[in-house]
Amino acid sequence: MIDPLITLLLVVLLIVAIAIWVRRDVTVIYPPDVGLLYRDGQFVRELEPGRYVAFDPGKRRRVVQVSRAPLPVAMADFTVVSRDQFSFRLGTSPIMEVVDPRAFTESQPAVQPHMYSHLMPQLTTHAALHSLAANAALEVVASYALRDLFADPKLLGAALQAKLADAIPGARMPAVLVTSITLPPETRKMFTEVERSKINAEASLERARGEQASLRALANAARLVKDNPALANLRFLQTLEQTPGPKTIVLGSDAVGPLVGATRREG
Repeated sequence: MIDPLITLLLVVLLIVAIAIWVRRDVTVIYPPDVGLLYRDGQFVRELEPGRYVAFDPGKRRRVVQVSRAPLPVAMADFTVVSRDQFSFRLGTSPIMEVVDPRAFTESQPAVQPHMYSHLMPQLTTHAALHSLAANAALEVVASYALRDLFADPKLLGAALQAKLADAIPGARMPAVLVTSITLPPETRKMFTEVERSKINAEASLERARGEQASLRALANAARLVKDNPALANLRFLQTLEQTPGPKTIVLGSDAVGPLVGATRREG
């Protein structure tokens, strides 16, 4: 017969084991993320990708996961004004790479986790990024004319990248993508008309050049025929050979020249 004391001890041990199992915290960090371990609000250490198990009945332990991969950040469009006073909407997407997870995380507003959660939400962007990008866009676009931005869109991305390179603590901006430039309807119509006028002018110029080339060719041919009358007969024979169907040739003293395919009646 089993001793009641041993049975009680086994039951207590089972209850303790279940309590430890329930209260245990399991954190799995996958690359390219990194974990920041905090205890009672104080930074403890950085956690590399892996599985971490801890007993934390008082929920004093918090883990913040931060992605270190350089990823584009989707942002709303900004209203900007160019140097020549054209207003338009500018869409940008900064490429952000976290180089110091702790500085990046602690420069943001405090994240209040759920009382039963040991894991804070994953941080993939910065709270101040939108305002800083909007301010940089206003300053950069104001130094360029709208026509210059259309001629070389890379100017805008490079200038924005220089403004935002070290704007976020613990992160860097290796590039800023310009995703869209949306013009108001009246501005878009004006630029379309200007470009259409340029294309029409180029087409008219090409037509004039073609006509001048044709006239020069005719003038040269007339000059050759005048200097060498035999060329007219050779050209006539060549035309006669290339003309299909039956041919009627009438020669007359008052005829301008031989006629092919028609009869000229003398008066």
